Amino acid sequence: MLFLLAATTTFAATPAEPLPSALSPALRLADEAAGSDASSGTKRRSFLMEVGFRGRYMTVPGDILDPFVSAHDDDEYPARPEINAYTLGLEFVIKEKSANGIFYVEYLNPMIEAGYWDDADRGSPDPDDGSWVEPVNFAVITLGADYAYELHATNWLSFLFGAGLGAGIVLGDLYEWQPGEDPSDPEANNNNYDQSCGVLAPAYERVETCHHDAELVADGDMPPVIPMVDINVGVRFNISNRASIRLEGGLHSMFYGGGAVSVVF
Repeated sequence: MLFLLAATTTFAATPAEPLPSALSPALRLADEAAGSDASSGTKRRSFLMEVGFRGRYMTVPGDILDPFVSAHDDDEYPARPEINAYTLGLEFVIKEKSANGIFYVEYLNPMIEAGYWDDADRGSPDPDDGSWVEPVNFAVITLGADYAYELHATNWLSFLFGAGLGAGIVLGDLYEWQPGEDPSDPEANNNNYDQSCGVLAPAYERVETCHHDAELVADGDMPPVIPMVDINVGVRFNISNRASIRLEGGLHSMFYGGGAVSVVF
């Protein structure tokens, strides 16, 4: 009896083990990181970091261009080129429980062919008053930063909503051929170098016969730096808090869809 009484008293005096946290590993990660490392005596950082590779496919739908540039879907005049692009780059992410700071650098390659652009804003029904534009080694190097709020669904799945700003450094050139205008017309606004080449001819004909007569748009209308506006909605798959895959879409100055693969540390 004395032995049983002593054993019972000893067991009752033993402190109970703490219950495991009800939070998922992804949600309690920041709380754990904020604590101290008992073995080293140093305080761990309260956030995670990610380094990853990102890619985007970008486009401008034709319905958005129609009020500004005539499509010319018939065969009588050259059709308007499509505006598409892709980006490849690197990103660095600072991640807390719900806040994400995303910093990126990327190469933007416009997939825009040389073609005819008939400006509908000129208010003229003349389909021959447009310009022929040809990109030459045209590209953009983009630097930017986004903020994304993360809404956790499970320990491996979360949703992100964010926005940000960036700046694109323009590389290469854009060459423009304008329609010919009568040099005797005092109201003519002719910027062509050689007015005797294709006088009164449309730009899509002048580019064939007067290839030397072009204005470098990059030195005039195209600024050396262009703004980038980001609005992002995405989903993130967390892989054991060691890696992540993010799929997203939205606005990156053009409509886009893309993703990123990152290492978490």
